[in-house]
Amino acid sequence: MRNDGLKSSKILLLSALTLTNGFLVSCSLFDKKPPAHTRMAQITKQKVFFANSDAVWRAAHNVIKYPIAVENQDNGVMETEYIKGIDGWLAPGEQRSPSSGIRYKLTLTFAKGKADGRDSTRVTIDKKMEILRDFFSEPETMETDGLEEKIIFYRIERELVIADALKRAN
Repeated sequence: MRNDGLKSSKILLLSALTLTNGFLVSCSLFDKKPPAHTRMAQITKQKVFFANSDAVWRAAHNVIKYPIAVENQDNGVMETEYIKGIDGWLAPGEQRSPSSGIRYKLTLTFAKGKADGRDSTRVTIDKKMEILRDFFSEPETMETDGLEEKIIFYRIERELVIADALKRAN
């Protein structure tokens, strides 16, 4: 009798692990996957604009409305001061304001180059988010959702299109 109970528990265990296309599928299906906006953040940190670096630099200045802490066009670096979460960008559809302990800074890096015989500039945006729990503890880093970076890339692109249209109109 005891042997039959052991066999039935093995059968139950094997039936719990489903055999699909030759692979065992188990509780690993329930592992947490990063949300889609987190995966998007890993993808959208860089964009190449087919314009010279001076035009892209000016467009970025028109787009960034935060106080600038570091600005070095020769090295291609623009960095904002820390922005409090409540003073920063709020995604559309967000009903509540972010925690007052959140702060972030944006670092834009510009790299000149040529692609297909045309001037091009690669812009990389690094958004460093931190949450301050209290006065004494070190800040904890947070992952960005990537939406603000995507919006900045879009606005830079629109500024370049507008500047090009104005240049043609004159």
